[in-house]
Amino acid sequence: PHHCIKLIVTRGVGGRGYTPPETVNPTEIVSVHAIPSHYAKWQHAGICLKTSSVRLGLQPLLAGMKHLNRLEQVLIKSHPLPQGFDDWLVNDIEDNVIESSMANVFFIKGNRVITPSLAQCGVAGVMREQVMLALLEQNMNIECLPVGAERLIEFDSA
Repeated sequence: PHHCIKLIVTRGVGGRGYTPPETVNPTEIVSVHAIPSHYAKWQHAGICLKTSSVRLGLQPLLAGMKHLNRLEQVLIKSHPLPQGFDDWLVNDIEDNVIESSMANVFFIKGNRVITPSLAQCGVAGVMREQVMLALLEQNMNIECLPVGAERLIEFDSA
C-alpha cells in the first residue's frame, strides 16, 4: 500500500491582527494518508472535468504558492460535482484555465505540452514541477502560457 505525506508549516500562534509576532515559533503538522484507490483507475482511464462556476481572483504576489488561505478552493469544493464528473476545472476571473480543484493541468498539441501560466493565480504543485522535469528529460517542448477556456478545443488531449 502506498501513502502520501501532508506537511503543514505555520509561523505559529499570534495575537490579534495580521502582524506576525516578533518571535516566530513555527508549528509543524505532519499527517500520513493512504493514496486513494481510485487514482490508479484515473491514471489509466483519465478523468472527466466540469468547469466550476467559482473563479480564482488574480493576486500575483501569491500566485504559484500553496498556502493555508485558499478560500476559493473551499468554495469550489463545497459544490457537489454532477454525476459522471471526477473533479472541477478552475478558471480565473479572466476565463483562463488555471488548474483543477486538486491538481495542475497539462494540454497536448502535437509535440508541444502546454501548462497554464500561474503568474496571476493558482498553485504550482510539487508534481507539476516533477512532470515538467520528466518531459524535459524526454526532449518534449513545454510552454507555460495563458490558456483561455475557448482554446480548449484546440488541444489533442489534456
